[in-house]
Parts: sequence; C-alpha cells; structure tokens
Amino acid sequence: MESNLIWLAIIVLISYTTQAMSGFGSTILALTLGVHLYPIDVLLPVLVPLDMLVNLYIVIRHSRHVSRPHLFRSILPAMGIGVLAGIIAFQHIEGDLLKKLFGILVILLATRELYRQLQKRNDQIALSNLTAKAYVVGAGIVHGIYASGGPLLIYAVSRLNLPKSVFRSTLGAVWLIFSVILTASYLIAGKFTAHSIRLILVLLPMILIGILLGEWLHHRIDEKRFRIFVFTVLFFAGLSICIG
Repeated sequence: MESNLIWLAIIVLISYTTQAMSGFGSTILALTLGVHLYPIDVLLPVLVPLDMLVNLYIVIRHSRHVSRPHLFRSILPAMGIGVLAGIIAFQHIEGDLLKKLFGILVILLATRELYRQLQKRNDQIALSNLTAKAYVVGAGIVHGIYASGGPLLIYAVSRLNLPKSVFRSTLGAVWLIFSVILTASYLIAGKFTAHSIRLILVLLPMILIGILLGEWLHHRIDEKRFRIFVFTVLFFAGLSICIG
C-alpha cells in the first residue's frame, strides 16, 4: 500500500472519529490534512460519500434527537440556496486557486472559532434572524465548494442552545442530506473514477472504526478542550496550505 494512502487512512480515522463524537469536523479536518497528499478534486468524491455513511449511522441511531423544526424551517431552505451556488462555483474554480482559497478559509474559520472558545465569557450573543440566515447561506456556499460548511453552520446553530445530543443529531441530518446532494452532483459531473472508488473501499474500515471510537468518546471527552485542539490543528494545517 502506498505511503500516501496509509497517511490518508490515519487522517480519515481521526476525522471521522471526531465527526461521530461531536457531529462536526470530518470533512474539513480530512480535507485540510489530506490536501497535502492528494488534490482537492480527488479527495472530495472520496470523502463526501464516506461522510454520508457516518451521518447515516448517526441519524438512524439517534433519530429521536433530531430537531425537525430547526432542520426543516431554519437550516435546510437557507443552506440549500448556498449549496447550489457552491456546487456551480466548484465546477469553475481551478485546482491551485481552489487549494489556496481553501487554506485561507480554514485559517479564518479556525481563528474565529479559537477566539470564541478561548473567551472566558460563557454567554452567547444572540444573532438576529437575518444574520443567522446569512451564516447558514454562507455555510451552504462553503459546503457546496469544499463540503466543509461546518464551522459557519455551527456558529449559527450553537446560538440556539440545543442539548449536546440534539446538536449532534441535527447536524448529522444536515450533513447527510447535503452529502447525498453533493455525491449526486459529483456523479453527474463525472468526478468518480476507478481510483476514487478504490480509495473509498480501502478507507471504509476506517469509517467503521471511527464510528465505534466516536460513540465511545462522545460521553468521555470534554468537548470544549477537544474543539480547541481540533481548530488549532486546522489553523496550522491551513497555514501550511497557503505557504506550500
């Protein structure tokens, strides 16, 4: 097995353990680290179907925790508009520019999230309805291009003060729906190759292990400290993308 694939398997295991544990982080973490091994347009048709499997498990296993009013009224309509715009943009952005823009995006999102997590104040400032919608549409655009709209959506959804289990399951439902849409768009655009299908099959065991680890860790790790660690890694990984 080639060394790049071994490293990608380790990255996928860590990323999807994070997803199963917290409901966020899989694709942005795997893509930010994996882009040093494979181009973005090779990674996305591999990572998105894998992400779909993890979130399918979360939604089926924890369907009772999905907040359907928030999902269908507040999130899906606004994010759907953004995802459509992002899918169109993805078809027209060159590979090198796609990579550099992604590095800048990761740095900005990681910096904002670290600032928010490290603040001593625990109270959340409520967002106006218009501002919240703007964040959700923005999350959709980023998700349509990079399948990594999590940080922007988390920023908006976290202001709803949902219980931890509801937060994770509702986000899982969002990612499942849009992973299906993105996978279909990649299929229509001819993004799936024999190489990408081989990668999916090889990495599938990492997903299964990640689900088991994530479920076990969900009730055992302090989520705030874990988020600080994840976004610190993302910051330096994004920096390396821009410099490299």
